[in-house]
Amino acid sequence: MCDKIELKKRIDNWFELRKDNMIEDLRKLIAIKSVKSQEEKGAPYGIRSREVLSLATSMLEEHGFNVTTFKDMIITAELGPKPPKMGILAHLDVVAGGDGWDTDPFEMVIKDGNIYGRGATDNKGPAVAALYAMYCARDLCSEFKNGFQILLGSGEESGSEDITAYLEKNTAPPNVFTPDADFPIVNAEKGRLAPFFSAAWEKDQIAPRIISLTGGKTMNVIPNRAEAIVEGFTAQELKPYCLDYSAKTGVAISATAQGEQLIISAVGKAGHAALPELSNNAQTALIEMLAAIPFADSKGFGYIKALNRLFPHGDYLGKAFGIAMKDDKIGELTLSFNVVRMTEYEISGNFDSRTPTCADDIDLEGMVRTALECEGFNVTNCTIIKSHFTDENTGFIQTLLSIYEDYTGNPPECLSMGGQTYVHGIPGGVAFGSVMPDVENNVHGPNEFISIDSLVMCGKMFAMAILEICG
Repeated sequence: MCDKIELKKRIDNWFELRKDNMIEDLRKLIAIKSVKSQEEKGAPYGIRSREVLSLATSMLEEHGFNVTTFKDMIITAELGPKPPKMGILAHLDVVAGGDGWDTDPFEMVIKDGNIYGRGATDNKGPAVAALYAMYCARDLCSEFKNGFQILLGSGEESGSEDITAYLEKNTAPPNVFTPDADFPIVNAEKGRLAPFFSAAWEKDQIAPRIISLTGGKTMNVIPNRAEAIVEGFTAQELKPYCLDYSAKTGVAISATAQGEQLIISAVGKAGHAALPELSNNAQTALIEMLAAIPFADSKGFGYIKALNRLFPHGDYLGKAFGIAMKDDKIGELTLSFNVVRMTEYEISGNFDSRTPTCADDIDLEGMVRTALECEGFNVTNCTIIKSHFTDENTGFIQTLLSIYEDYTGNPPECLSMGGQTYVHGIPGGVAFGSVMPDVENNVHGPNEFISIDSLVMCGKMFAMAILEICG
C-alpha cells in the first residue's frame, strides 16, 4: 500500500466520484419500512425487514460479493481470502416513523445538505457508508493480509436476536465496530433492565372515571404523545388542570369533548430511552395530571395513582423505585416509563432502565419486582442485560482514534453511553460513529437526518480503517 497521506487522497477521490451512488442506495433503503412486524415464513421480523435484507443482498451481489444469510435475520459478506480480522456491524431495521415529522419518514428528502428519513442515522446511512468503504478498500488494494467482514442485521431495535443467530455457528471477528452511536469511540455501555408488568380488575363503572389510557408504542422510545378518554367531567371543569399541569411539566395537555366523553391529549418531546434528560415524556405528564383529578375511587384509578408514585414526571434516575445509583465508569442509572395501555378493566406497561456497571452484581430485578408488586402489579417478563466495556488501550481502538483525529481534527477520546449499541456483549466490540460531536440527529425522533458530508466522511474513515487493519 502507499503511504497514509497518499492513501487518504485516493480514498477521498474515490468517494467524491461515488457520492451520488451512496445517496441513491440510501434512498432505496429508507423507502422500506423495516419496522418489526408479524413473523412470517422466511421473515422472522416481518416481511419488510426481510425485504430490506434482500435489497442489501442485491446491492452486495451487484458489486461482486458473495452473501451469506443466517436464519433470515442477518447477512454477511467478506473481503479477502483470509479469516476476518476486522468487522463492521450495522443494522437495517428501524423504529416506527412516529409523529411530528415535516416530511414522510419513509421517503428520503434532501434539504440544506441533510438527508432526512427514518434510519438516515440509525442505522441505514452508516450501513451504506460501511458498504461503500468495503467497495473502496477492494478497489484500492489488490491483496489483503487480513480478511474483513461486513454484517448487516435486521433485529437491533427489537433485542438483537439476529446477532445471537449469527453467533450460534460463528465467531465474531476479533475487532468489530458498529457505527450505531457517537464519534469518536464508545467503549463503555450501560446495561439494561426492562420489565413488563400488568394488572386486572372488574370493570370500573362509577363516574367520573377513566375509560382508557394510551401512551407510547416502543419500549426504548420516550413517547411524545399520550391520550386518555374519561367521562364525568366537562372540558371546562378540567381546563384548570390542563393549564396547571402543562405549565408544571412543560407538556402541552388539552381536553376536548367527544359526546359525553372527554379526550385528554398530551404532547411532549420524543427521544431515546438512553437519554431521558433530553426528552419530555408525555405519558408520565398525563398520568401525573390524571392522578390529581378527583375521579371516583376505583381499582383503575388506584393503579393510575400507583403509576404516578412509581414514575413521577421528571424522575429519570429511578429515585421513586429506590434504585438510583452511579459509578465512575459509565455514570448514573436512568429510567424511563415509555409504554402503557389501560382499559376499564386492565392495565399493562413497561419501562426501560439503563444501568451502570455497579448494578451488574446486585439483584436489581428483585428490587424492581418488589416495588411493582407492592403496588399490586404482576411482573410478567423482564429483559436483563449487563454492561459492556472494552479497554481503550487496544491497538484496534487506538487505530480508530487516530483515523478520527486525522479526518476531523477533533480530540480523540473514548466515551461511555446509556444505550446498548449493536456490539454490546461482543468481546472487544466498540462503537465508532456515526453521530458527530455536538450534532443532534434526532435519532428515534421526528425529522431524523444525516448530513451528506457526514455520510461521506464516515465512508472514508471506515475505508481507511479496513485498509490500515486488513490491507
